[in-house]
Amino acid sequence: MAIPIEDWYYDVPIITRTFVTAAVLTSLSVQVGLVTPFQLYFNFDKAFYDLQLLSPLSNMPFLGSPLAFTLVYIWSRRNPFIRLNFVGLFVFSAPFLPWVLLGFSLLLNNVFPTGDMMGIAVGHVYYFFEDVWPNERNSGGRRLLKTPQIIVRMFEGIQDGPHIPPQDDLAFADGLGEPGVDQVQNEGVVPVT
Repeated sequence: MAIPIEDWYYDVPIITRTFVTAAVLTSLSVQVGLVTPFQLYFNFDKAFYDLQLLSPLSNMPFLGSPLAFTLVYIWSRRNPFIRLNFVGLFVFSAPFLPWVLLGFSLLLNNVFPTGDMMGIAVGHVYYFFEDVWPNERNSGGRRLLKTPQIIVRMFEGIQDGPHIPPQDDLAFADGLGEPGVDQVQNEGVVPVT
Protein backbone atom coordinates (compact mmCIF):
# COMPACT_ATOMS: atom_id res chain seq x y z
CA MET A 1 0.00 0.00 0.00
CA ALA A 2 1.38 3.39 -1.03
CA ILE A 3 1.75 6.19 1.49
CA PRO A 4 -0.21 9.40 0.76
CA ILE A 5 2.87 11.43 -0.22
CA GLU A 6 3.80 8.77 -2.75
CA ASP A 7 0.29 8.86 -4.22
CA TRP A 8 0.48 12.64 -4.42
CA TYR A 9 3.93 12.49 -6.04
CA TYR A 10 2.78 10.18 -8.83
CA ASP A 11 -0.49 12.07 -9.36
CA VAL A 12 1.39 15.32 -10.09
CA PRO A 13 2.02 16.02 -13.81
CA ILE A 14 5.42 14.91 -15.10
CA ILE A 15 6.83 18.43 -15.60
CA THR A 16 5.91 19.51 -12.07
CA ARG A 17 7.21 16.24 -10.66
CA THR A 18 10.53 16.68 -12.48
CA PHE A 19 10.87 20.29 -11.30
CA VAL A 20 10.08 19.44 -7.66
CA THR A 21 12.49 16.49 -7.73
CA ALA A 22 15.25 18.67 -9.24
CA ALA A 23 14.66 21.40 -6.65
CA VAL A 24 14.77 18.96 -3.73
CA LEU A 25 17.86 17.13 -5.03
CA THR A 26 19.66 20.42 -5.74
CA SER A 27 18.88 21.76 -2.28
CA LEU A 28 19.98 18.51 -0.63
CA SER A 29 23.22 18.40 -2.61
CA VAL A 30 24.05 21.95 -1.50
CA GLN A 31 23.19 21.19 2.14
CA VAL A 32 25.26 17.99 2.18
CA GLY A 33 28.18 19.77 0.52
CA LEU A 34 28.35 17.92 -2.78
CA VAL A 35 28.20 21.22 -4.66
CA THR A 36 28.41 24.87 -3.66
CA PRO A 37 25.83 27.48 -4.60
CA PHE A 38 28.50 29.23 -6.66
CA GLN A 39 28.81 26.16 -8.88
CA LEU A 40 25.09 26.31 -9.58
CA TYR A 41 24.91 30.07 -10.09
CA PHE A 42 24.05 31.04 -13.67
CA ASN A 43 26.83 32.94 -15.38
CA PHE A 44 26.14 34.01 -18.96
CA ASP A 45 29.83 34.02 -19.98
CA LYS A 46 30.48 30.52 -18.63
CA ALA A 47 27.29 29.14 -20.14
CA PHE A 48 27.78 30.43 -23.66
CA TYR A 49 31.49 31.20 -24.08
CA ASP A 50 32.96 28.33 -22.04
CA LEU A 51 30.15 26.04 -23.28
CA GLN A 52 28.86 24.99 -19.86
CA LEU A 53 25.47 24.33 -21.41
CA LEU A 54 23.89 22.74 -18.33
CA SER A 55 24.37 25.91 -16.29
CA PRO A 56 20.95 27.39 -17.20
CA LEU A 57 19.22 24.14 -16.23
CA SER A 58 20.98 23.93 -12.88
CA ASN A 59 19.76 27.43 -12.06
CA MET A 60 16.08 26.52 -12.56
CA PRO A 61 15.34 25.46 -8.95
CA PHE A 62 16.54 28.85 -7.72
CA LEU A 63 13.67 30.67 -9.39
CA GLY A 64 11.74 30.25 -6.15
CA SER A 65 10.57 33.76 -5.37
CA PRO A 66 9.66 34.94 -8.90
CA LEU A 67 7.93 31.64 -9.64
CA ALA A 68 6.01 31.80 -6.36
CA PHE A 69 4.90 35.38 -7.07
CA THR A 70 3.76 34.32 -10.56
CA LEU A 71 1.57 31.58 -9.12
CA VAL A 72 0.25 33.83 -6.33
CA TYR A 73 -0.67 36.51 -8.87
CA ILE A 74 -2.53 34.07 -11.13
CA TRP A 75 -4.38 32.52 -8.17
CA SER A 76 -5.31 35.92 -6.76
CA ARG A 77 -6.71 37.16 -10.07
CA ARG A 78 -8.74 33.99 -10.59
CA ASN A 79 -10.27 34.21 -7.09
CA PRO A 80 -11.18 37.90 -6.76
CA PHE A 81 -13.89 37.49 -4.11
CA ILE A 82 -11.85 35.64 -1.50
CA ARG A 83 -11.10 37.74 1.57
CA LEU A 84 -7.68 37.30 3.17
CA ASN A 85 -6.25 38.26 6.54
CA PHE A 86 -2.55 39.19 6.66
CA VAL A 87 -0.77 38.82 10.03
CA GLY A 88 -4.07 39.50 11.77
CA LEU A 89 -3.80 43.21 10.90
CA PHE A 90 -5.08 43.68 7.35
CA VAL A 91 -8.15 42.25 5.67
CA PHE A 92 -8.20 42.56 1.89
CA SER A 93 -9.44 40.87 -1.28
CA ALA A 94 -7.32 38.25 -3.04
CA PRO A 95 -6.27 40.45 -6.00
CA PHE A 96 -4.25 42.60 -3.58
CA LEU A 97 -2.28 39.65 -2.16
CA PRO A 98 0.77 39.94 -4.47
CA TRP A 99 1.06 43.65 -3.70
CA VAL A 100 0.76 43.09 0.05
CA LEU A 101 3.47 40.41 -0.13
CA LEU A 102 5.64 42.71 -2.26
CA GLY A 103 5.30 45.50 0.30
CA PHE A 104 6.05 43.09 3.14
CA SER A 105 9.15 41.84 1.33
CA LEU A 106 10.26 45.45 0.80
CA LEU A 107 9.81 46.22 4.50
CA LEU A 108 11.74 43.14 5.61
CA ASN A 109 14.67 43.38 3.19
CA ASN A 110 14.86 47.17 2.73
CA VAL A 111 15.70 46.49 -0.94
CA PHE A 112 13.26 46.67 -3.83
CA PRO A 113 12.42 43.02 -4.67
CA THR A 114 12.99 42.98 -8.44
CA GLY A 115 12.59 39.19 -8.63
CA ASP A 116 9.18 39.40 -6.95
CA MET A 117 8.14 42.23 -9.25
CA MET A 118 9.28 40.19 -12.25
CA GLY A 119 7.11 37.30 -11.01
CA ILE A 120 4.09 39.62 -10.79
CA ALA A 121 4.76 40.90 -14.33
CA VAL A 122 5.02 37.36 -15.75
CA GLY A 123 1.87 36.35 -13.85
CA HIS A 124 0.00 39.34 -15.27
CA VAL A 125 1.05 38.51 -18.85
CA TYR A 126 -0.04 34.89 -18.38
CA TYR A 127 -3.35 35.87 -16.75
CA PHE A 128 -4.12 38.37 -19.51
CA PHE A 129 -3.42 36.04 -22.42
CA GLU A 130 -4.99 32.98 -20.79
CA ASP A 131 -8.06 34.39 -19.02
CA VAL A 132 -8.81 37.89 -20.37
CA TRP A 133 -7.83 37.92 -24.05
CA PRO A 134 -9.83 34.81 -25.16
CA ASN A 135 -13.00 36.46 -23.79
CA GLU A 136 -12.45 39.68 -25.76
CA ARG A 137 -14.46 40.17 -28.91
CA ASN A 138 -11.45 40.94 -31.12
CA SER A 139 -9.64 37.75 -30.11
CA GLY A 140 -12.12 35.42 -31.75
CA GLY A 141 -11.76 33.13 -28.74
CA ARG A 142 -8.13 32.30 -29.59
CA ARG A 143 -5.75 31.39 -26.78
CA LEU A 144 -2.31 32.70 -27.70
CA LEU A 145 -0.53 30.74 -24.95
CA LYS A 146 -2.11 27.41 -25.80
CA THR A 147 0.32 24.52 -25.43
CA PRO A 148 1.44 23.23 -28.84
CA GLN A 149 -0.10 19.85 -29.69
CA ILE A 150 3.29 18.20 -30.13
CA ILE A 151 4.09 18.87 -26.47
CA VAL A 152 0.64 17.76 -25.34
CA ARG A 153 1.04 14.50 -27.26
CA MET A 154 4.54 14.00 -25.89
CA PHE A 155 3.35 14.04 -22.28
CA GLU A 156 -0.25 12.84 -22.50
CA GLY A 157 -0.06 10.54 -25.50
CA ILE A 158 -2.41 10.69 -28.44
CA GLN A 159 -5.90 10.94 -27.05
CA ASP A 160 -8.85 9.87 -29.16
CA GLY A 161 -11.98 11.84 -28.58
CA PRO A 162 -15.29 10.11 -27.91
CA HIS A 163 -16.73 8.45 -30.99
CA ILE A 164 -19.82 10.31 -32.16
CA PRO A 165 -21.76 8.50 -34.88
CA PRO A 166 -22.77 10.63 -37.87
CA GLN A 167 -26.40 11.72 -37.92
CA ASP A 168 -27.02 12.21 -41.61
CA ASP A 169 -30.69 11.27 -41.43
CA LEU A 170 -31.62 14.29 -39.28
CA ALA A 171 -32.54 17.37 -41.27
CA PHE A 172 -33.82 20.69 -40.10
CA ALA A 173 -37.40 21.38 -41.10
CA ASP A 174 -37.32 25.14 -41.57
CA GLY A 175 -33.73 25.45 -42.86
CA LEU A 176 -32.89 28.09 -40.25
CA GLY A 177 -30.84 25.84 -38.03
CA GLU A 178 -33.70 24.95 -35.69
CA PRO A 179 -34.91 21.37 -35.58
CA GLY A 180 -38.56 20.82 -36.30
CA VAL A 181 -40.86 19.54 -33.58
CA ASP A 182 -41.14 16.12 -35.19
CA GLN A 183 -37.35 15.84 -35.61
CA VAL A 184 -36.30 16.37 -31.99
CA GLN A 185 -35.05 13.11 -30.59
CA ASN A 186 -34.89 12.16 -26.98
CA GLU A 187 -32.09 10.08 -25.57
CA GLY A 188 -32.59 6.47 -26.46
CA VAL A 189 -35.53 7.19 -28.82
CA VAL A 190 -34.97 6.85 -32.55
CA PRO A 191 -37.11 9.11 -34.75
CA VAL A 192 -39.56 7.32 -37.01
CA THR A 193 -39.29 8.18 -40.69
